[in-house]
Formats: sequence, C-alpha cells, structure tokens
Amino acid sequence: MKTILAIVAVVLGGAAVLAGTNFATPGKAADNACLQNNRIWGWQAVNDRTLIVTDRNYRRFTVSLTGGCIGLDKYAGVSLVVKTSTSLGCLTKGDMVAFNSPGLGPLSCVVNDVRPGVPPPLPD
Repeated sequence: MKTILAIVAVVLGGAAVLAGTNFATPGKAADNACLQNNRIWGWQAVNDRTLIVTDRNYRRFTVSLTGGCIGLDKYAGVSLVVKTSTSLGCLTKGDMVAFNSPGLGPLSCVVNDVRPGVPPPLPD
C-alpha cells in the first residue's frame, strides 16, 4: 500500500511540474494570461490609446498603445495588423499595431502594455 501511495505522489508531482501549475499561489495563472497574435478574434477601441481585444477562447485583454493610431476609435470596421516577433508569442510592450485609416492612410502605434480583463468604465 505504501508503494502505491508513493507512486501516486510521484505521478501527481510530475503532472504538476509538466503542467507548469503552481498550486501554492492560486490565481497566478490569470496574471500570466497571454494574448497571442494568431489567436485574436476581435477588437474594440475605447479611444486612440486603448483597445479591448478578444481572443479565440473569448478571453478579453486591455491593450494600451502609444499615440499614432489617430481615429482608431472611429473606424471599428477596419482590420488591424498586429506585428510581433513571432505569431506564437504573447503580445508585449514594443509590438506594433497598424491599420489603414480611410482619411489618413496607413497608421501604426506601439503597444505599451497588455493586461487581462477590461478597464473600468470612464466617469461621465
């Protein structure tokens, strides 16, 4: 019986290591959420410097941008081009977001920050 318990403990410990799960800190997985360029499903501009991006798993992220995406909140129908170093990596600070503005032509801005969830509504 002791041998069986030892084997079960080793198997469960190995599975936790392989899964990369840290059971000692619950909620840590939410902090490490990753928005992959190739998993973007849709987006909504809050203003010229803030995007709400939804991935294929329906997780929402807040992407903060530098200036340069003038009028992004006015062109909900345009397609965004997200330029990262790899399509499998997480969207991070320094990556580029580009779109073709109907009035100004091609515009781009740089990602400042990516956070899971959506920002609180702005006061009126």
